Amino acid sequence: MNYVEGILKSYLFFNETNAYSVLKIEITDTNEKDLVFYEPTIIICGFFPKLEQGSKYRFYGKIKSHPKYGTQYDAERYERIMDNTYDGLIDYLSSGIIKGIGPKTAKRIIDTLGLDALEKIANNPDILDTVSKFPKLKKPDIHAAILENRKMESTLIWLYGFQISPKMSMRIFQRYGIDTIDVIKQNPYVLIDDVEGIAFKRADEIGLKVGFSYDSPLRISAVLIYLLNEYANKYGDTYLEKDKLMEYTYQFLRIDDQIAVDVPQIENIIQTLINQKKIAYIDDKIGLMTFFNAEKKIAERLIDINSRKRDEYSPSLVENTISEFETIHGIIYTQNQREAILQALINPLTIITGGPGTGKTTIVKGIINVFISLNQGDRLIHEKIKLAAPTGKAAKRLFEATECNATTIHRLLGYDYLGHYTFDQNNPIDAKLVIIDEASMLDVGLANQLFQSVSSKTKIVIVGDDNQLPSVGPGQVLTDILECKLFPVVRLYKIHRQASDSSIIQLAYDILNQQLSENVLGYYHDRSYIRSHEEQVPSKIIQILQEAIEHGYDLWEDIEVLIPMYKGECGIDNINKLLQETFNKNNEMQSISYGLKTFYYHDKVMQLVNQPEDGIMNGDLGIISGILDEREMLVDFSGNVVKYNIKDFDNLTLAYAISIHKSQGSEFKMVILPIVRSYSMMLKRKLLYTAVTRAKEKLILIGEFGALKRGILGIESNRKTFLNQFLNGENQASNEKPLTIEDFL
Repeated sequence: MNYVEGILKSYLFFNETNAYSVLKIEITDTNEKDLVFYEPTIIICGFFPKLEQGSKYRFYGKIKSHPKYGTQYDAERYERIMDNTYDGLIDYLSSGIIKGIGPKTAKRIIDTLGLDALEKIANNPDILDTVSKFPKLKKPDIHAAILENRKMESTLIWLYGFQISPKMSMRIFQRYGIDTIDVIKQNPYVLIDDVEGIAFKRADEIGLKVGFSYDSPLRISAVLIYLLNEYANKYGDTYLEKDKLMEYTYQFLRIDDQIAVDVPQIENIIQTLINQKKIAYIDDKIGLMTFFNAEKKIAERLIDINSRKRDEYSPSLVENTISEFETIHGIIYTQNQREAILQALINPLTIITGGPGTGKTTIVKGIINVFISLNQGDRLIHEKIKLAAPTGKAAKRLFEATECNATTIHRLLGYDYLGHYTFDQNNPIDAKLVIIDEASMLDVGLANQLFQSVSSKTKIVIVGDDNQLPSVGPGQVLTDILECKLFPVVRLYKIHRQASDSSIIQLAYDILNQQLSENVLGYYHDRSYIRSHEEQVPSKIIQILQEAIEHGYDLWEDIEVLIPMYKGECGIDNINKLLQETFNKNNEMQSISYGLKTFYYHDKVMQLVNQPEDGIMNGDLGIISGILDEREMLVDFSGNVVKYNIKDFDNLTLAYAISIHKSQGSEFKMVILPIVRSYSMMLKRKLLYTAVTRAKEKLILIGEFGALKRGILGIESNRKTFLNQFLNGENQASNEKPLTIEDFL
């Protein structure tokens, strides 16, 4: 592998959070034949622990030409080159690796112990007693520092052997330090819980390579946790019946129809996990303790918030302030809208729910403006109003609609690179009013963190459409809160004039009401249906897109194909490949491949995991803006350009077509929605309703009318959650009934 070797002269940048480093080294050796150095130094970039200035290192990687910073060397890994010269050893020992060891002390060490001093100290630190005037208190420090640096380098090299990227290797080392190898050899499955980005499959791959057997109790424990987690993430349920979990585990552990594990052994391991409080077991229901605790805390927290006094603003004061605001700004709220604003400002917790066109945004603006009027004496009141939504797209829409700062919930809570939150129950958000939009997307983990982080003096307004799909993650927080009937709720029913002419919205309500007639096949100014057999759908999608582009729609910015399934001829994967080949074929020569994935320059892509260190989150859409070489590329997420190493490509997928779940919180000028029989297992009312309501200007349905009708008329069940049970079990703790506007008229 190519390398550049040299002496570290200075640090130009070091990120304490993720160890990303930019170094300047003086070159002493290289096998980069094509590299012509105009200067004796070069810039090295990569993920490393803090290295010692003045020491020699060899960096393995590739030469890059940065448009702004010139020639650089992107290193994937490094190793220290011990310069066993007299001056080199003195420089190393006095480089700051051990505080209090300067050049004079370093010189005495080398004069006494010779050029193999470091090896001698590593083997026996007591040998330092022979060095005159050596401070004995420093003996453990110098010994530990030498061993730690050696261990760190060997650990990273060991991790690289499992095809773990430098960034992830550094993240693992930061978690376990010099004990990394021992920890992983003892139980590689701890990586799943301890290191964000390591899932079961990667941990299992490592475990089997380091010698774990297929029937190891540690592996079976990890399999049980993995299956509970997979089921929760795939279906949204936060628990499984015990017999189902046993069945799935038994099937997973089968290899070539053979299994060395019996049912009693699995049951014993389940009991061990219960005793370890890793899983919860109630009434034959088993769920991950993380979900169980999160849902329990959500229920307790919401009931506590709802029990607070409601005397901060009297109903009459709020009513008068609403009327004054209407008069000054020439606005006339409907009675339903006035009730929503009133409830939000007299209660500590209020839920406002309604479908498209019912005026949710108008109400949010009204709540904000009336709240500001009620707090005219507070010069900082604007800063104490926090608006947030689960995704960046939804937050941007909220900002555009209200003209008030809005952010993602993760950012509101101070989510960082290591998966930690700045705000929690011990350090609450400094706010007097928090409004959460698109609340149907809240999963139990994020909802718990949010509600725990809200101060006891903060009003919370939850806004959402419970007819949309529940969250991508586990749970159905909004639905459970609404169904328990413990909290003030305002439901919006009336479709306002500006939305009443939309055939898209009319179709959405027809879907909810299971009132689908043949008029869905008609042509409208904003909607049309193209009947097509399943095998014709892919070519029809291409034809529709070509016509849309001719009419001025931008494939990358304006249009999205929404599909409920990944596999099959009409699945997301195949349609994405087809659209890539059709509409981005000119860039085939500028491509990069990894495994089964191939990306072209200017491809539309989606991020699949949270990557807060780069400012991008699961579901963000971007465009490939540069293919750097066969191992790296750049992706532009609306102005935020992020570099991807080939080992990070699993975090990306093509996004000409995306899942309906992933489209939540977003809107597109044009939505193309294929509906065919092979989707039948996925076709449900909420899914279709969510897909239809993503379209702002144009909705094109394509496929088989029978499949659409079957999906709308099918039976749809709620998710299975502990939260539903916790809230319903607390019904006796219900506080006074919510006040309505009629109480004050």
